[in-house]
Amino acid sequence: MASQHLLIATPPSQDAILNSLVQDARAGLCVVNLDAEMPLLLNPPGAPLACWEPLAEFEAVNAHFSAQVHAFFNALHSLEEMSDKQSTDEPALIHPDKGLQPAIRVVNQSFDIPLDCWHRIFHSRRLTVQSPDTLPLLNRVTQLRVLPDVDYSKGPGMDVIHMRPVSPRVPVDLAARLLPHLRELDCPWLWERLPIAFSSQALRAFARVWEGPWRDARAEFARGVRQLMPALLLPSSSSSLTKARLWFWKPEPYGDDMDQAAQMPDLLVGALSLSSSTADEFEGMDPVSLGLRGLGSCLEELDIRALITPDLFPSGGSATTGHSWPHMQHLKVEFHACAPDGRWYFSGPRGENPHATGFAITREEHYPPGQEDTDALHVLLSDEEEENTSGDELCSLRQPDMFRTLPIAERINPLLLAFGSSLQKMPSLQDAELFTWLTWRPSEERAQEYKGSSDAPSLAEDEETIMFRWGVRYDVSKGQVIWQVGEDWRPGDEVMKVFEHLVGGDRENTIEWEAFEFISERERDLDFM
Repeated sequence: MASQHLLIATPPSQDAILNSLVQDARAGLCVVNLDAEMPLLLNPPGAPLACWEPLAEFEAVNAHFSAQVHAFFNALHSLEEMSDKQSTDEPALIHPDKGLQPAIRVVNQSFDIPLDCWHRIFHSRRLTVQSPDTLPLLNRVTQLRVLPDVDYSKGPGMDVIHMRPVSPRVPVDLAARLLPHLRELDCPWLWERLPIAFSSQALRAFARVWEGPWRDARAEFARGVRQLMPALLLPSSSSSLTKARLWFWKPEPYGDDMDQAAQMPDLLVGALSLSSSTADEFEGMDPVSLGLRGLGSCLEELDIRALITPDLFPSGGSATTGHSWPHMQHLKVEFHACAPDGRWYFSGPRGENPHATGFAITREEHYPPGQEDTDALHVLLSDEEEENTSGDELCSLRQPDMFRTLPIAERINPLLLAFGSSLQKMPSLQDAELFTWLTWRPSEERAQEYKGSSDAPSLAEDEETIMFRWGVRYDVSKGQVIWQVGEDWRPGDEVMKVFEHLVGGDRENTIEWEAFEFISERERDLDFM
């Protein structure tokens, strides 16, 4: 039963959506959008919302979201039927080559009266599409986009306020209803977020990235890919999905404001998800890396931004061809400096590596509300707000400690080796790159330790942050490998031999070392501008 605090407006009917689609089609548009609205949450003074969202309330919100997706897909199916019945003398409703290119944009949660408690503005439960196997099969859809709706009102790093995250399995489940004609799957942000080092201890708690749901979402993505793979591997796969952009987290242009000295969660161990699973379901490997590896076996272009392990890259080919990703032409992988097992690929310039392993996730501590003392947290927030002018100011105050700029050889070399070795199994490859962005924005204490030292990047007086790109690129047409790893660091011998083999062993003419380009701001993702 829906909560009394939910004002659920009737979602657009299938007929209303179809009428809009027909208008767009007659205007020559192939891109069609669904703005998936959330029900309005009522927060009356006499009966305010509870701090923690009840499960029944979330289920009502999720059902509303799911109903909109079902209505949208059914309307697309009706449009396809109308197109099939058209006379040859009529202008085509659906372009024969471009097809339909739907985008599902998920709108933020809204309230009739601003909230007193911050728990409700940071959501951890993820929206899903109920009974995805009952969605109609669509034959004219060539591209699917799933993404958050653009919200221009938030400050840096605060895009997550009021955002309803969607399970990363949803785009995969929807793609299964669009084969064999779906060519491209585009997800510029799969709602994964990273801890932000707010100065406010209360806000750190309110905005906590709950580790249990985070791990469960990654496992669900892998399960969805496993169910999708048989359809992708059918003989008709040459006409199916060939291009995918799967960006799990959204980086901030000025750095992610993380506390890199804090312990990160081990998102691989245990698999205590809300659905049935076993501890050895993924054999100790990273679910997201495994899922992406499966998709890569069918694609021509793959653009990834994710927390990954070497499990992403195929280690061997099929028995018949010897090729693992036989169709891959363009591969772009941005990895996070922290692996999903909670271990970092980089240390501080002097080898600092606090919390060398991730912490284990438990049901008692890492699923909301965990062991939090809600009353004490409210008191803490009130005290902090008294010291500042407003809650908005608290959101802008950060105490990041971003200092990991030196590769940890025993961690980074296996990743580079897996990447380089996998390229030998891609006969259609034209270019590939593996990279990350590193940030030097140390805490005040750490900055004092490095003051006057040449061990770390130097900051100008007006700078707080320096960023630089770290990685390797392989250009097949030029027969060239370009490393951008710094002047004083080199990959291990085994790694170098693999890349030398790719370019024929001529290190002097085919291996290039680029200097770092230090910048204060990286390019913004155009989808969210």
